[in-house]
Amino acid sequence: MKRLYLSDTVAGEIGAYIAEHQLAAGERLPSVAEWMQRLQVGRSTLREGLKRLEAEGVIQIVNGKGIYVSDQQTFRVFSRLHVTDARRHLLEMLDVRFVLEEKAIRLTTLNASEAEFDEMAKHLSDYQVARAADDFLRVHEADSAFHLAIYRASHNQVLVELIRLIHSELYVSWQTTQDRNQVFDASFPHHLTLLAAMRQRDADAAVVAFSELMASTQRTIEKM
Repeated sequence: MKRLYLSDTVAGEIGAYIAEHQLAAGERLPSVAEWMQRLQVGRSTLREGLKRLEAEGVIQIVNGKGIYVSDQQTFRVFSRLHVTDARRHLLEMLDVRFVLEEKAIRLTTLNASEAEFDEMAKHLSDYQVARAADDFLRVHEADSAFHLAIYRASHNQVLVELIRLIHSELYVSWQTTQDRNQVFDASFPHHLTLLAAMRQRDADAAVVAFSELMASTQRTIEKM
């Protein structure tokens, strides 16, 4: 079973940096040392994130010279798109995510153990601690871990793999740090309500809470 690694988050943050600064093919990115300082991660974690981006055709690493934006076309980088195109893409992905996650929530409400609910609660606690510290990387990691825990607790592996793809797309598409923080801040209270309803084995209430979470996220995206 796959899980979200910090290196995935690092890759998303670098992808978001490319989009935010509208870097074109061939432009140079900050050095490895600068990224380690900026993201507060170790060399091995950064290396894994960079390897992922290089494999996806987002960047090119030239030994002895640095890290450059690749000239390959990539689905995940929005630097060549108008912001309205990126917004539409995000909203369409939210529609798909809603269908998948509603099913996962109903299955999880029925199937999850108390230990699995405790794991979700821990991720939300980590989320709050990271947000208080204004540590967006950790906020994203905790949020993704919470939702992936819901999918795992549904005991449907196909759903787990599908949502991993969509979460990755959503994360690297935010245009600025302010946009990303607004999305997380607005939706967080609904995460708590969602977890409480699932613990009570009330699938309908859990779906209502999730609907409010998604509506909050959609409203924020529409204002971007």
